[in-house]
Amino acid sequence: MTSGIRSLSVTHEQVILGWTGDILSPGAPPDGSSSPDGDINPSTGERVPSVRDRIPSSRISQEDKDALDVELTQYTDKNGLTTPEPETGKPITYLPLWMEDNIAHGHHDDYCKQTLWPLFHYLLWQDVATEHASADAHYEYYEQANQAFATRLASVLQPGDLVWVHDYHLLLVPRMLRNSMHSGAVSGVGGENGGDVVIGLFVHTPFPSSEVFRCLPSRKEIPDGMLGANLICFQTYSYTRNFTSTCVRVCGYETTSRGAASASASRGASVVPRGAGGSGAGGTGGSKATLSANGTGSTRGTSLTRGSKSGVEKYVGIDVQGHVAAVTHCPVGVDAERVARDTLRAGIQPKLEALRALYADKKIIVGRDKLDVVKGVLQKLRAFEKFLHDYPEWQRKVVLIQVTSPALTDSPKLERQVSELVAHINGEYGSLDFIPVHHYHQTLRKDEFYALLSAADLGVITPLRDGMNTTSMEFVIAQERTKRSPLVLSEFMGISQHMADALQVNPWDLGDVAAAMNRGLVMSEQEKASRHAALHKVVTTHTSHTWAAVLAKMLLSQINGQNTARQTPYIPRDRLKELYDNAGKRLFLFDYDGTLTPIVKMPSMALPSLDALAALAKLTSDPNNIVYIVSGRDQAFLEEHLGHFPRLSMSAEHGGFIRSPDSAEWMNFTASLDMGWMEEVAEIFRYYTERTTGSHIEMKKSSITWHYRSTDPEWGQFQCRQCQDLLENNVVPKRPIEVLVGKKNLEVRPIAVNKGEIVKRILYQNPGVEFIFCAGDDKTDEDMFRALLLFPPSSISKATMEPPLSVTLVDNTKEHSDIELAVAPEAVFTTAVGHSSKRTLASWHVTTPEEVVEHMLYLVGETPQGEEVRGYL
Repeated sequence: MTSGIRSLSVTHEQVILGWTGDILSPGAPPDGSSSPDGDINPSTGERVPSVRDRIPSSRISQEDKDALDVELTQYTDKNGLTTPEPETGKPITYLPLWMEDNIAHGHHDDYCKQTLWPLFHYLLWQDVATEHASADAHYEYYEQANQAFATRLASVLQPGDLVWVHDYHLLLVPRMLRNSMHSGAVSGVGGENGGDVVIGLFVHTPFPSSEVFRCLPSRKEIPDGMLGANLICFQTYSYTRNFTSTCVRVCGYETTSRGAASASASRGASVVPRGAGGSGAGGTGGSKATLSANGTGSTRGTSLTRGSKSGVEKYVGIDVQGHVAAVTHCPVGVDAERVARDTLRAGIQPKLEALRALYADKKIIVGRDKLDVVKGVLQKLRAFEKFLHDYPEWQRKVVLIQVTSPALTDSPKLERQVSELVAHINGEYGSLDFIPVHHYHQTLRKDEFYALLSAADLGVITPLRDGMNTTSMEFVIAQERTKRSPLVLSEFMGISQHMADALQVNPWDLGDVAAAMNRGLVMSEQEKASRHAALHKVVTTHTSHTWAAVLAKMLLSQINGQNTARQTPYIPRDRLKELYDNAGKRLFLFDYDGTLTPIVKMPSMALPSLDALAALAKLTSDPNNIVYIVSGRDQAFLEEHLGHFPRLSMSAEHGGFIRSPDSAEWMNFTASLDMGWMEEVAEIFRYYTERTTGSHIEMKKSSITWHYRSTDPEWGQFQCRQCQDLLENNVVPKRPIEVLVGKKNLEVRPIAVNKGEIVKRILYQNPGVEFIFCAGDDKTDEDMFRALLLFPPSSISKATMEPPLSVTLVDNTKEHSDIELAVAPEAVFTTAVGHSSKRTLASWHVTTPEEVVEHMLYLVGETPQGEEVRGYL
């Protein structure tokens, strides 16, 4: 992965931001000698620094920090690449991120490795922990580390930047970064960045099914963090499907199709995980910055890209309050050219010949895995034992050389189980002069590794769950110059669907794996060559180079995508206050659900907050203010929760009813309309309610709504589409009604009744207002915004208004003429609640209902008393 990102340096400038790693005391033994409390890893022989060897970052002087910056200008990576790049490339700048030890290790060693990593590989934490495990004990460190990256990244971003975040270590960064950039836009600091930052997230690990993921205590926070991105990319389609299902079933979000057309220049940022390798070249011209975190062998960070592309991409999207995050997949490859060069190293041939001489009359099966529960080493050994049992003709004719490199965390229990099983197989099928299983628990040097892969007659890589597995691809490249031997692969690997010519097996089915081993060893030379050629083409075509270039292209495609083509600006707070203060008469129009209160699962639980009530009290107490609640709720609900404000006007059932200030009477706009359609629609809704568990019908006086928020999300949405199709094709053509698809509901209402008509009536009756503030969050509120498009392009300052239908139908006893409105164009603030890329007719946006209330309080000189949740999504 790292080489893939670095490959873009041919055309893109890179800035790599990384955690410094542990800062060790100069007195710490450098030669691997143990300190008194014992710090030698028995598997690797390498010294593990003890806690007392570390120097807290807070004790590092600014002089030393500056010295590190200077040293990094001459940094050379393990592949010998320096900064600046060779003449053909762009410079790379490294920026250290200083983090306290408890946060860094609590984040990586505890939460990432003990909670997220097992979960993403279908293991719950108690399955791998040696002690009592708490899944959320270290979540605060995960949050703090993610915030540190987001804050540092926000400080270096420029307008138009692309951000590329990598892997499960930093899943909260997209949302945190967007919040940070948004806060800058609101406060005026870095405001240009707030609306146009485009964020991509690539998850290298598997993503589990929603039924597994929902066990995580932070099951809402993690997806919400990820959904701050514009583009979320996984290794395979199945992981994409699992994530989408989690968003729908666990978080309650809805999916949508999305198109994105790429164009224009931009810079961006990316965050990369532990142990990434490979390199590549490509991209689209411009600059790219990669921000990584290094520590305890891990790499995490962010990277920036600028360039241009054209074309249209189609994605599945997750809709979060108007912000649509596109979800897709793109597999990672290896740097095929570098691996091919490595297989030609001078030290390989002698070792290869030694292996051939040692096992001259034997077939060699090779496996190389980390000694980790999910790598399936135990299952592989049991399958090899069954292979020797079921195919006795291979006894004493085949050896299994299994190399297990140390995992990130030691597992003494697993080591013991593997050692015991190896001893058992060797005791059962070996002799004094023959050992069938050779197990080496060590990290191989490159020469040894490629010699082993080249000598193999069969490669067996059968993890129980894995994302990208580089060994399988390196095996194919190493075999190009030797035997072109077949490969047995687990079907549970992210790469397996792209390597269809491997012998794919279920690693839990020991008989299946044993049969595949036999088939691979008896395979004809012609079939071997054919399968190898197909695999080699895949591995050398889909490389880390092409992966990075495709990811950069997909990120660029988000710039002019369907949902970012028109960014609705954030409402200018100071300008809003200025025009409010200067106006003589003011009009406020508020939707209720999703505008004054957040959307909740049970509609009856959507109660106004204390701050919302305080804001309404202040606004209605001013005689110059006319305040309306224009809601889809019925009269009873509005009166129960808001009826105690004597000067608050209310419109219920999407404009079907209206109550003027200082009046207890509701005016019915449907009295003269044919409402005979309601029973026919109710019968259809009852049919679907009986067949959709959790759904219910809400009967109002002017409309009828079918709610399915509490149903199975996918089944409810399917039934909603079926019901909508039935209504629109069989009822709507015969009746004066319209069908509205809302948030987890389907509503049928008369054509003449909507929020737009009631807003026109209110405005017609109050032509002297000089300031209008209208806020709403869903499709029905677009009728209000449309009604307030008062000024045609040719008009400069004045608008006239014809008598609306809501006036002429009700007050038909007198003539009505056109009127001139006093409001100026700049004093009309139509405000959508949701993301800036939300498709809306509104001129401005805020992101949450809490911000609507906050702006109301700001206008009347008050501040929120409750705890405001300032989320960007």
